[in-house]
Amino acid sequence: MVGWLAVRGATPVALAVVLMLTAGCGAVPVDSSEQTAPASTVSKTPSPSASASPRPVERVAAGGPVIVIDPGHSGKTIQSTALHGLRDIDYPNYPEIYEMFDVSICVSSALRSDGYRVTLTKAHAGSSVSHSERAAVANTLHAALAISVHDDHGVSARFEHTYDQRGTRRSDGSYPAMYRGVGGHRTVYALRATAALSQTYARVVARARTAAQHRPVTVAQNSYNGRAPLEPGNLALVQLFSKVPWVYNEMGALTAGRITQAMSIADETAYATGLLSGVETAVPLDAGRANRPTSSARALPDCLVKQVEPKPGHLTRPKKYLPYHFG
Repeated sequence: MVGWLAVRGATPVALAVVLMLTAGCGAVPVDSSEQTAPASTVSKTPSPSASASPRPVERVAAGGPVIVIDPGHSGKTIQSTALHGLRDIDYPNYPEIYEMFDVSICVSSALRSDGYRVTLTKAHAGSSVSHSERAAVANTLHAALAISVHDDHGVSARFEHTYDQRGTRRSDGSYPAMYRGVGGHRTVYALRATAALSQTYARVVARARTAAQHRPVTVAQNSYNGRAPLEPGNLALVQLFSKVPWVYNEMGALTAGRITQAMSIADETAYATGLLSGVETAVPLDAGRANRPTSSARALPDCLVKQVEPKPGHLTRPKKYLPYHFG
């Protein structure tokens, strides 16, 4: 069994983000024991993804906490070998890849309007970036919080979850090992303080999403078992590779009974509003005071109507994936 892993070599994505930081960017306070993984737990630097890493979407502004937003999926199927031999695999998923990029862009814009420093893990909906590279962005920036943004068109709106790095507490009060891989590749997440903070934030985001989406959102524990060639386990790879608190979000998006039918702007707006409120409540600009999105939240519907990937400002999505009738 291998302990927590550190992504050693800074990827092009991470380096680009660091270069764009303005002076005075502070790190998030964490246990000093969690700043660097023991040398014995580090084997090798992950292989680059199948395509070149894109530059981050936005500059991070001077000022407030750093938030990293991770829009789900890659434009191409990619596979690389991460630390400890784990298979790092990602793939396209439509229409999710377009919807979640648009939601991520609009939440990012709203957070920046409210004073946060924000960057995304990929530049466009169709960008292909490995999970280890995505985690490296947040690790390099010492993000206060990172969130992954996904939906699932195979399930109904009753499927609403956040996932943390700690897992579901057992009846005896203990927590399960959060891991991916089997045998010599089995890698367990061991940053207990970070995992606990992730769980706290996941609960906050779940409550905010429940209020915004008008349906229960629960903090759950994921499972990747039986999903070959994905590594088995109970923690998203991007969370496993992360040194910072990471909340992974899923929402049911089956629309009109068809898995290819994109969700409505209203559903995208509700999801985005919940994420925005959750982030700002979990990581307030002023210590000890929860922020409440104001004009930034009201701007989300208009943003989502206008934000169309893969080419912003143009109606370039396949018609069956368009979530809005543009006339």
